[in-house]
Amino acid sequence: METRVNAQLIVVVVIVASALFFVARRAWRAIVAARQPKSGCGSDCGCG
Repeated sequence: METRVNAQLIVVVVIVASALFFVARRAWRAIVAARQPKSGCGSDCGCG
């Protein structure tokens, strides 16, 4: 029974770690995208 509990714990840890990695990666990509300069015209360029 001890090995079954350990196996279940390992599975749970892997799933939670994967979810945390996914969320951290999405947040990092959002931060990087927000810091990059925007392309195209802005509202103050006078072309529109």
